[in-house]
Amino acid sequence: MMKILLYLISFILFYYLGECAQPYFPLQIVFSIDNDQTIIAIDEINQRAYQSVTYSFSPVPQISYALQHFPYATPDSPQSKYYVQLLLGYSSLESCVYTTYWKYGGNYFNVFPSHWLNGNSFEIKNYLNFTYTMIYSNNSSPDEDYWYANEKCEIQDGSKPPCQEIYFKKNTEIPLQLTQVVYRGFRFIQTTTNYKIISMGKPDEKYFNSIPKNWSTACEDLDLGLSYYPEFATVRLHQSAEFHVSLSTPPHRIDGNGTVRVQWNTTECIDCFTLSPKEFTFNINNFQEKQILTITRIKNAPKTLLIPILYGEGFDLIPPQRFPIYID
Repeated sequence: MMKILLYLISFILFYYLGECAQPYFPLQIVFSIDNDQTIIAIDEINQRAYQSVTYSFSPVPQISYALQHFPYATPDSPQSKYYVQLLLGYSSLESCVYTTYWKYGGNYFNVFPSHWLNGNSFEIKNYLNFTYTMIYSNNSSPDEDYWYANEKCEIQDGSKPPCQEIYFKKNTEIPLQLTQVVYRGFRFIQTTTNYKIISMGKPDEKYFNSIPKNWSTACEDLDLGLSYYPEFATVRLHQSAEFHVSLSTPPHRIDGNGTVRVQWNTTECIDCFTLSPKEFTFNINNFQEKQILTITRIKNAPKTLLIPILYGEGFDLIPPQRFPIYID
């Protein structure tokens, strides 16, 4: 309620104090950009967001969800307690992926506005995040309210427009257009984003009813992975090297016991090395404890990659090629 009250106060100041207030998007809104290629639904009050992007190379849109209370999460799991972001149509090899914003994950993956992400914490905030003080123009047109930044930014042609500008429909919260100076392609350019408002108020449930019920077991958890130290070693004939192996985040509890098994494959010469032990076992209690993998060269061979074989608790869905050990 306090957040809603603050925005109501801001909305009143929008008209009466001009230069003191900052313009914002409504707390609940559905809109499109890029000629309807991107549809975004924001429900800041209920901490939900949706985005659908249709690319020219595929008729199937890439759909993303971010929620504080994600439906169909495994009970008592981190996904049931923290913000989760789910992406459908991630790639041709991985149909869906997700991340959880807590101390063991979520600090690099985000398709929503960057100011919603703060390290490994996440919060659905206003869509706009002005980096300058915005000034209301007394020379706005009869149909629009115009705001501009109190600083100017030089672009590639030498001109210095306001760093950020935004237009609203006259005497409303309806955003029409955002113009800002951005750094892109090793130069500063001015970009314009036009907004097409689909609805204001609580977004239609259809945007969130499309969340797959089996996402927590069918989609790859981007936070799961292996950690090594070192990641590379030179191992000469009849010599050995030690690698410290651990998990980057606790395993899931899909099968109830939270146990993950890790074995290894070599990409070049399968009988050039001995590995001890041949298998590691991790669980939710020892996932960060470094276990030692000893690799001994018994035959000369070219540079080799050791690729893990992962079993159990969500690790089966991870592409193992992401976590190689390099042997020279």
